[in-house]
Amino acid sequence: MEMKNIYVLLGFLTLAFCPTIYFECGCFISGSINGFPKANCKRSDIDIKCLSHQELETLGLSGNRLNETILSKLNSTEFEKLEHLDLSNNMITRLSSFKFNTMPRLQSVNLSHNLLTEMPGDPCRIPFIDVSHNNLTDMHSLVVLFRTNAITKGNPFLCNCSSPTVKRLYTTASHSKLKNIECILHDSDQPKPLSTQCHKEIEQNQTSLLESIILYCIQYFNSITLFFLIMFVIGVVLLCKKIK
Repeated sequence: MEMKNIYVLLGFLTLAFCPTIYFECGCFISGSINGFPKANCKRSDIDIKCLSHQELETLGLSGNRLNETILSKLNSTEFEKLEHLDLSNNMITRLSSFKFNTMPRLQSVNLSHNLLTEMPGDPCRIPFIDVSHNNLTDMHSLVVLFRTNAITKGNPFLCNCSSPTVKRLYTTASHSKLKNIECILHDSDQPKPLSTQCHKEIEQNQTSLLESIILYCIQYFNSITLFFLIMFVIGVVLLCKKIK
């Protein structure tokens, strides 16, 4: 009898603390401790509109071979309680059609292992974004990530060390929230840290700039000195004529 009571108690505890999992909208949805469900979708027939009515906290769409069409569908619905969005391991090439403001509580987006070639023009204000292992080549696209914690490794960024944007990234690398910035100098090179790739050229440019400033100051000083010397000579000549 006592064992039966123990089994009953274990059953109640299981129901109380283990999340209920059910299949809805083409996804497996489970509960969470705070009451907001999580969806894990591993099918091609995902009903985004249906999911938007589930008050999801986490939406996992990883590994479904999705493209930009999914972004348009996400834009057309409202996920007011969504905090974490996983779009990794898909076939998304650009984010220009994705409006993050439709998800006001969004805290993190995982876009790793896609085919991204560009980032949107508007600054990203999501606290965390992972764009690692994509096809991003233009380091100017990182400008939109200055205000967020971002993982960027595994992208074939080209090191345009003379670019003002790259110089800004270089000088703020130790303070930036951008993680593991790597780039290549030539097509055959392996990606290396930005601080290594552009160190020599940027330091040389900074040295050249300093030398130019010093040279300008010397020339300016010499010009001023020459001007006063000429004025002094003229003054002496005029004074001598006046005395005579």
